[in-house]
Amino acid sequence: MKLKRILAWVIDWNLSGIPALVCALIFREIAKSQKLNPLCVLIFAFFVLSFPAIFVFRDVIFKGRSIAKRIFRLHIIDNQTNELPSKPKQAIRNLFFFIYPVEAVMLIATNKSIGDMVTNTTIVKK
Repeated sequence: MKLKRILAWVIDWNLSGIPALVCALIFREIAKSQKLNPLCVLIFAFFVLSFPAIFVFRDVIFKGRSIAKRIFRLHIIDNQTNELPSKPKQAIRNLFFFIYPVEAVMLIATNKSIGDMVTNTTIVKK
């Protein structure tokens, strides 16, 4: 279960990074042409802002199960109710991705993320 949880975390990181990759490719094209086309700048800004939003709301969007959690048949439960946590709780538990090195160490060491500890949630096999 621990390995599945870590692999799911890595997959989610990579899937959420796709917009960032697109953003980098657009930026490269803008830099090559040296023309700041307003549409390109708007698209660039969209992708820059979409990466953190996708990562924070990945569980909310997919009803408590990000794409990687679905692959590994994992889901989030609230420790108090044993049910799907509220949408705000799901988003809050993902806010700690900004400190991903610490989050990764905690996940490997304790099988719980900082977000799980803060929101009193757990990942279980479905």
